[in-house]
Amino acid sequence: MTLTPARHAPVPVRSRRVLRRFAPDSPRHAARRSAYALIALPLGLLSIGLVLTGGSSRAARLRLAAARRFLDPRLGEATDRAAPGALRVLGHSVPDAALGIPTLVLAGYAYGNTLRNLTYPIRYGDGDYHDAWGGPTLGGVRAVHAIGGLAFFAVCLCLIKALTDVQAGLARRTFVSPA
Repeated sequence: MTLTPARHAPVPVRSRRVLRRFAPDSPRHAARRSAYALIALPLGLLSIGLVLTGGSSRAARLRLAAARRFLDPRLGEATDRAAPGALRVLGHSVPDAALGIPTLVLAGYAYGNTLRNLTYPIRYGDGDYHDAWGGPTLGGVRAVHAIGGLAFFAVCLCLIKALTDVQAGLARRTFVSPA
């Protein structure tokens, strides 16, 4: 009687695809998306104002430049296409500004909270850290706050990428001509 090794079912690849879909590609990509998260709301409000005062072509150029710089460098490569009309730019600016609210709040909270957690012992000085997470030693408090802060930051970067992916889709619909 010969013993053959048991065959295991292959590990599903789906979980890796989900992580790739929502995780930023690189630190530079995460920084660009975070920067867009910070400027999306003011840019959207400025674009709405420009469109309502007759500057739709200026608003379109501004939106396209920001989308190329922060969301997708290949966006709107065809320069022979005419600028989108006022309704189309307004149709892009309003939802983009609406999505700019949660992305701005999320980015501000993520960066602020991470900085606060990484500087936890410095911020409290000689305060009582024995009841803090990771206490009673200062090393434990530093480790728990640093690891927790960085883990939270990673999750926030994934959420920021997901929200800015929606904004990039809006920009593609506005500035890329159908083939």
